Amino acid sequence: MFIPALVDLFKYKVVGSIFVLACWSPIDEVKFVKEFSRLGMSVTFACDPKILDKALDIHFQGVLYIEQNNSNLLDKVNRKHFSHWYKWLIISKEIPDALHAVRYDSDMAILREEIEVSDNETLSEKNVATSLTVDPATTIFFDDIFVHPEAGATQHNWAYWSPRGLQVTRDWQRIRRRMDVQRYLFRIAAPVAHYSEDTYKGSFAEYLEDMTVLDSGLRCGFGATLLLIEAVNATGVLMPVRYWVSEEKNSTQAVLSTEEAELGGGPLRILKRRMEFVDFIVPMWFISVGFTYLAERESSSNMYVEPFTAGVWWSCLAIGITLAIAQRMASRKREDKDGAFIAVLATWLQQDASAVSDGLSGRWTFIVLSVCSMLVHAYYTSAIVSALMSTGRGGPKTLRELADSRYAIASEDHDFIRDAMFNVQTNWDELEYLKKRKMTSKFYQDIHYGVQLVRQGYTAYHAEYHQLYHYLYKFSDIDICKMQHVDTIPEAMTWLTTTVRGQWTNIFKSAGAWLYETGLARRLVSQLQIKLPPCRAALLAERVTFWDVAPLLALTTLGAIASLGLLGLEIIFAKWAKKDSRVLQMSNSEVSLIVIE
Repeated sequence: MFIPALVDLFKYKVVGSIFVLACWSPIDEVKFVKEFSRLGMSVTFACDPKILDKALDIHFQGVLYIEQNNSNLLDKVNRKHFSHWYKWLIISKEIPDALHAVRYDSDMAILREEIEVSDNETLSEKNVATSLTVDPATTIFFDDIFVHPEAGATQHNWAYWSPRGLQVTRDWQRIRRRMDVQRYLFRIAAPVAHYSEDTYKGSFAEYLEDMTVLDSGLRCGFGATLLLIEAVNATGVLMPVRYWVSEEKNSTQAVLSTEEAELGGGPLRILKRRMEFVDFIVPMWFISVGFTYLAERESSSNMYVEPFTAGVWWSCLAIGITLAIAQRMASRKREDKDGAFIAVLATWLQQDASAVSDGLSGRWTFIVLSVCSMLVHAYYTSAIVSALMSTGRGGPKTLRELADSRYAIASEDHDFIRDAMFNVQTNWDELEYLKKRKMTSKFYQDIHYGVQLVRQGYTAYHAEYHQLYHYLYKFSDIDICKMQHVDTIPEAMTWLTTTVRGQWTNIFKSAGAWLYETGLARRLVSQLQIKLPPCRAALLAERVTFWDVAPLLALTTLGAIASLGLLGLEIIFAKWAKKDSRVLQMSNSEVSLIVIE
């Protein structure tokens, strides 16, 4: 017989046990089970299809149907057992009529073999009664059964078996066939959201395609569903519903759970209680949820004084001293030796060393002038301008940094935020650390008051950014330039939905993965995301305040005063040296007179 071929096929389908739907005599069943057991396959016979109800959906299950005369076993099989979890093999002369109306995601193959069977004898009984071996020259063919909701079941070449094993020859064609539903019509249940005929002059479909309307959540979900059905060569029809998620009849969740629609036109966050009603198929994240605050500017009171790290400054000083020693040792004139360090500094700053005044005070004044010029021109024209042109400012970038910062925290009183993050214990260490450090009894605040807290600059307010965006007109351009954000929800939290464990779930997931691979999903999201308003370049100079340059002015003034002090010391030293020279000359003159006398 062809039992080894059946075993190889089910092992290829990753099946460990088989239900056999056939009404045989006990003796034939024992012979059949014995041969399967010898090849390492568990078999259970059943004349009642209700045995499939006891199978677990978490494992693939093999089902072998052997057609018999006057048998209607397939008509009694629950429709859900034709899903991809059940790997069917049909032994029949042709596709049974009952298979023309099963699920689209069914995984079924039919055995095709040239064999003579008399009219009063079934295929299974003949083979079981005669032999359980295979002729070495026998080749058994398996065809794939593709079931389209409108066209019914069709038979296609897929694989063949010989004593050398199973050879799958057209698996790629099988995959492509299931990714083309031949313009089948999918119903997209889209919640009306903010749409109203009184406020929008146009149909609901026109509203969804209007990019000027700030309803990005609905538009993102509907746009993604259109990409999905286009990927599988299908056609979509809009089905408006009133609510996003509820158990009421006119809601996305209710329509999908009753299979009145195949796709939800708005993305939903994954919640445990929703998994009982809908399947989440494609992550579509278009908004940002987290803490928004006004950050401290990266520039501080010492930004001119310390444009480099301490290590860079010390390295420059060490190199300067090294070069000055080398210059001093290589110089022959006394003037060159005394001005060695100034020559190195002048060359480093691309200045003319001959313009340096003689004397300690002149050289010191040149040092103060050169370093001040370097700090102002080199740092201001490069580091400061480039930093001010960026929209992001300094401040905490993670939840742990926010917990250790000076900012207080507050949040919008939102159902999802409250029930899934702040009022429950989570396994997110950074979030729990933040809650322990900062969360108070006044944590939940109205969004209007939350915006005021953000403007004050001492509070980080937690809300969905697309809700907060409409209040940014209250912020000045300087505030917007200082605005910072710390996300608290991963991107994979919001998904498109379909019928729970429905026949289209797998094809939608496959098409969704393809959308992300090609970048179409990312492009759609980037077009709809509400981005932070840009900083205006005209404000760059205005943002540099007196206190930013005050330390540099103070140090320069101290350097100038030190120059005057050094000049005074030089004058005193020069007078003392001159006086000492006169005394020495007078002493020498007296000695000379004594010698002459």
